[in-house]
Amino acid sequence: MENYVANVIPHLQQWWPVFVRLAYLIGVVFAVVALAQAVSQKQRFNRSLAVWSFFCAVLLLNLPTLMDSLSMTVFNQTSEQSLSYSPPSSPGSVYIQFAVYAIATVGVIGIARGVCLMRDTPNQAMNFSRGIVHLFGGIIAVNLVTFLRGIGATVGGGVQTYIAKIIG
Repeated sequence: MENYVANVIPHLQQWWPVFVRLAYLIGVVFAVVALAQAVSQKQRFNRSLAVWSFFCAVLLLNLPTLMDSLSMTVFNQTSEQSLSYSPPSSPGSVYIQFAVYAIATVGVIGIARGVCLMRDTPNQAMNFSRGIVHLFGGIIAVNLVTFLRGIGATVGGGVQTYIAKIIG
């Protein structure tokens, strides 16, 4: 079983360009929707939806830059460094590496979901707080290793030793 997981892990990082291109595609769709809503005579009084759609389109069209800037702000490293994690060599390291990549993938999806929720803010005001939660949860999921090392350094002692044994 370990050989199968070891063969899958290097291919997970290859999905990053797919996520970026998917974000570009969704961003273009949001931009077209924003433009259609801005010039529509039927939705003359609902211009805020067009503004939020355009805002989310800009964020999605700049997803790599957005992730890098948020990662540099919160964790002082680029998102590509976070996506290229290599664990210490131990019997279960392949599974840990697979879990880290799977969580990072869910984090990218969470960032995209947060941006989409923020787009729907004019219709439901509570979507803004949900979008912010998804955005920061996605950032933490993408930077899981750095986040856990930061917790270990903050708490120290046995927690730091335990985290260092697991993630290296």
